[in-house]
Amino acid sequence: MEHESHGSSSHFCFGRDEIGHLTRECIVDRLTTMTQTERVYAYHRFLPIDHNRNHTSAERSTVSINHKWRASICKWSYNVTDYFDMSREVVAISMKLFDNYFATRRCVCDKGLILLASIATLHIAIKIRESVVIRLETLCRFGRGYFTPDQITRMELVVLTHLTWLVNPPTAIAFAAHMILLLPSEKIDPGEREDLYESSRYLAELSVADSFFIDRALPSVTAFASILISLEECVTTLSSEAKTEYLQFVKRKTGISDRQTGNVMNAKNRLRLLKACNEE
Repeated sequence: MEHESHGSSSHFCFGRDEIGHLTRECIVDRLTTMTQTERVYAYHRFLPIDHNRNHTSAERSTVSINHKWRASICKWSYNVTDYFDMSREVVAISMKLFDNYFATRRCVCDKGLILLASIATLHIAIKIRESVVIRLETLCRFGRGYFTPDQITRMELVVLTHLTWLVNPPTAIAFAAHMILLLPSEKIDPGEREDLYESSRYLAELSVADSFFIDRALPSVTAFASILISLEECVTTLSSEAKTEYLQFVKRKTGISDRQTGNVMNAKNRLRLLKACNEE
C-alpha cells in the first residue's frame, strides 16, 4: 500500500545540497513537477527547425564542440565550485545551459566562443543556485584573464536570449536527492540513506561531463540509473522486496515507463563505464 503523505515534515540536507523541510507528499509533488519541466529543457527542443540543412561557408570555417573540450570545461567548472565550496549541482545547471545554447547555434562555434560561453553559463548557474556572490573579476582570473567582465556580461545576455530565459533546469543530482528521500525511513538507517545518496550523486556528477548524456537520457532516467547501481553496490538493510517496491514507486511518480527500460539500461551501463574509467 502506498503512503504519500505524513503529517510532519523533515529537514533534509545532503552535504552542500540543501533540500529543506518536506513532507513525503511534497517530495512526490516536486518530482512530478521536475519530470514535467525536464522535457521543456530537452536538448532537441533547442535545435533549430532547419538544423539538418547544409552549413554556410562561414559556419564550415568554425568547428563543432569537441567532446574532450566539453569534458575539460566541466572539470574546470567543478574546480571553481569546489574552490568556493558551492554545490556541484551548479555545474550540472551550467553545462545544461551550455549545451542548449550551442544547440541553438547548430553546435558550430570557435574556441573563443566556447570558453566565453562556459564562463557565462557558469555565472548564470551560480546566481540561480547559490546565495554567494562571485565577482566577475574573480571569474575572469579563473578564466586566465582571456575575457573582461563586460564581455562575460554581454555573453550572458546572449545566452539568456537564445534560451528564452529557460535557465533553471532540473538536474540528475536534484532528481537523485528527491528519489533517495522516498526510501522508506522505517526500513533503512539514515546513514545508509546518506551512503546511497553520496553514491548516486557521484554517478550523476560523472554524467555531467559525458556528452553521451546530452541527448540520450533525461535527468530523471540518469538519476534512476544511478540509484539502481547504488542499491546494487551499497550495503543496506533493505530487503529485496522493499527495494523492488521502492523502485516501482519511484518509476510511477517520475513517469519512467517500461518502454524506457532500454534508456535506463543504456544510462546504467554508461555510468558503470564512467565509474570504472574514473577509478583507474
